[in-house]
Amino acid sequence: MERALNDEERSRFVVIYGRRRLGKSTLIRHILSLLSLTLKMKKHLLLLALFFSSMMASAQVEKILGEWRTVDDVTGETKGIVEFYQDDNGLYYGKILKVFWKGQELKDTGFENMVVIKDMEEHDGMLRNGIIYEPEGKKNYYGKITYNAADNTITLRGSLDKRGWIGRSQTWIR
Repeated sequence: MERALNDEERSRFVVIYGRRRLGKSTLIRHILSLLSLTLKMKKHLLLLALFFSSMMASAQVEKILGEWRTVDDVTGETKGIVEFYQDDNGLYYGKILKVFWKGQELKDTGFENMVVIKDMEEHDGMLRNGIIYEPEGKKNYYGKITYNAADNTITLRGSLDKRGWIGRSQTWIR
């Protein structure tokens, strides 16, 4: 059998809510309704954040498209111009537009319009799971390309293994 609360006990469970006084059971109901509302809001905010992050990742890949200058790692000279584009199949490719040697553009080298980056797929704001072809060594490498927003460059990672542990990276500029 329940006993009635005295005034002192009742004051511990009564909270002034606006101008109304809420008893223990009413207070608990209000807290539970606020918690459920908060959980629903968190769920919606999480979904909204995921949506915007996927939009941002897609925007990062769009910034990779266009022309990029390849730079020699040792001398810092421009070696060529490569254009990135998306094909009708949804995959990304890169082809050589111009070739340079010691600052001079070379014509009719056989490398112009050669596709050196093939079948790249978009994942989490980067391009990967494709092939990077090195024309000088005539070798294929697993490739990954990321856009660096801070300095408007891209980093290409060519590797012997799919995970990218054995290989090297190169930075290209606009």
